[in-house]
Amino acid sequence: MAAERGHFWRRISGGGTLTELSSTVPLQVLWESWLEQRQPSVTYPDLRLEREDIPPSRQRQERLQLFFDWWTAQKIKAANPLHERMVDFWRDHFTVSARMGPVPALLDYEQRLRTHALGDFQELLWSVSTSPMMLIYLNNGTNRRGRLNENFSREVLELFTVGPGHYSERDIQEGARALTGWRVVRQEAEIRSEFVPQRHDAGIKTYLGQTGAWRPEDVIEMLANHPATGQRLGRKLWSELVYPNPEPEIVAQLADVYQGSRRQIPAVLAAILSHPQFFSAKAYRSRVRSPQEFLMGSLRALEIGFDPQKVRTSLRHMGNHPYGAATVKGWPDSWITSTSLLNRLSVAQQLTEDWGDDGGFTFEPSRFSQQDLLEVLLDGEMPGAIAQDLPRLDRREQAAVLLASPLYQLL
Repeated sequence: MAAERGHFWRRISGGGTLTELSSTVPLQVLWESWLEQRQPSVTYPDLRLEREDIPPSRQRQERLQLFFDWWTAQKIKAANPLHERMVDFWRDHFTVSARMGPVPALLDYEQRLRTHALGDFQELLWSVSTSPMMLIYLNNGTNRRGRLNENFSREVLELFTVGPGHYSERDIQEGARALTGWRVVRQEAEIRSEFVPQRHDAGIKTYLGQTGAWRPEDVIEMLANHPATGQRLGRKLWSELVYPNPEPEIVAQLADVYQGSRRQIPAVLAAILSHPQFFSAKAYRSRVRSPQEFLMGSLRALEIGFDPQKVRTSLRHMGNHPYGAATVKGWPDSWITSTSLLNRLSVAQQLTEDWGDDGGFTFEPSRFSQQDLLEVLLDGEMPGAIAQDLPRLDRREQAAVLLASPLYQLL
């Protein structure tokens, strides 16, 4: 039972606290209540700066810091961890870069993900596609009649929906025509997106085998309802929450749920979380933690106090900074290299040392016994390689060793 609860909390939030792991509330009751709360209440940061004499570059840095301070706290302290988990999933699925847009546009993008993370995938896809951030990142804000830009048209097919093998080069070209008309408007501190009919190609297009005077909303509807989209999302969500490369019959089941529920993300999640394979031996510790999952899960499970700027620096050092993926493909599937392991050893030390007021992290070892640490971090398992040495260490050293252990690197 301890292993089951530990597995559940790792997959949902990177790790459970002692209180969460010792709770007797059935896990199904937890995730069902989270799915019912589709839009948790969130207070967003105020990015307005009082002083207008600050240079623009400095204003951007201060706004970014405000944004990432808020992001860090939200990741660890969210009242609905399943909603937060799905925001993470969509943030990687619909990749954009903090380097390529104003900070208010980044916050707007985050709000869109949070609004639709547990809703209708078609509404999520539309909101993301028409956001200023995505229009800037994949150039659809410059895609207009007579001056086509196919970048977003290609990626929305290849990465966001149906995937390779379900479209042609002609679909990319015709899709670009149908997606014309949107632009980004910047007025002082405001940034917004708007559709301009004069910029739209209103001609007849043939897209995914259907012919008509298609507009952007038609493209999104066709893509969201395409059978391949349900299969792709089901496969990707299963790989994220259970184990990689699900069997074809599981993918087919999830695609049926997606279509039968009219694209409802909570319905697909319920099918995954209630599936017997979710707690199977094949699923148990079948994924390697990303740096974000390693750091944020450790902070959360051990209830470590943190300086958001230190968190941001550590994630940058480990190559997994929020909104920092190098390409539209998002983050890699595997993070284990000799360099990355050394980085994790270093971070494990930083999290658990007594740095006073200067370290950025505050760990209270007196709250944990050795067995508590084993329960929170390793489902109560004692790795054989450290069984003799662990009792000789003080509590801070024990926590560091367990955080750096090979077993802890697996979700």
